[in-house]
Amino acid sequence: MGIDVQQLAFAYHKGQTVLSGIDLGLEGGQLVSLLGPNGSGKSTLLRLIGGFMPPTSGSVKIDGSPTHALSTGSRAMRLAYVPQQPSLAFAYDLAAYVAFGRHALGRRDSDRFAHEALERLDLAHLADRPVGELSAGQRQRTAIARALCQLMGDRPAGCTRVLLADEPLSALDPRHALLVTELLTQLTSDGVLVIAVLHDLALASRLSDRVVLLSSEGRVLANDAPEAALHEDTLRSAYGVRFDRVSRESELIALLPRSPR
Repeated sequence: MGIDVQQLAFAYHKGQTVLSGIDLGLEGGQLVSLLGPNGSGKSTLLRLIGGFMPPTSGSVKIDGSPTHALSTGSRAMRLAYVPQQPSLAFAYDLAAYVAFGRHALGRRDSDRFAHEALERLDLAHLADRPVGELSAGQRQRTAIARALCQLMGDRPAGCTRVLLADEPLSALDPRHALLVTELLTQLTSDGVLVIAVLHDLALASRLSDRVVLLSSEGRVLANDAPEAALHEDTLRSAYGVRFDRVSRESELIALLPRSPR
């Protein structure tokens, strides 16, 4: 059944509205890029989808159940989250930290899944290293490995697996950014719904099955295939600048903001 968002709105305690009127229907096997200017509510929307806080109004459901009302085990079975700035428990080594991603699912096969996740994120050679000794990029890959470990293994029929990734490439060098983008694509081939906050518009165009573009007021400006969502007029409305398109053999390589001068 996937993710169903209906008339979602969210405001903080002082009354500042961050998101309003959000309607989304997302299914497994898709890679959805969440785009928008700073302060448009992308990270907040990701956390609402993950059920980390209830909406002010409207609903977010996964497989028919409100995400914020799921039990810990039911949420862990369906939703894995990679925060924008991972806060890692420094007392753990990498292998233990990644395996702990499955603590709500039981210990069965957790060490095996953790080792596989570390291999796929090019971290196996650091398995015994304390997480406090990692670089920023290594910490980011470790957080992704932990989420991947959580999503591994069998699920009941009708159980949608979702990876929520908030700027998962922000601290990565080019080689590891490519590794992670390939991993995200592989996950969709396995039926996982991947929702990723990105700022690289051209990468979102190449990578995504669907693009959700938010306005600075926290409303959906576009929810469509990349070529439709990233139309010049829509991008100008979202970001307040024009963009020059750089292509090679009909493939979009870059969208460069044009100076207003």
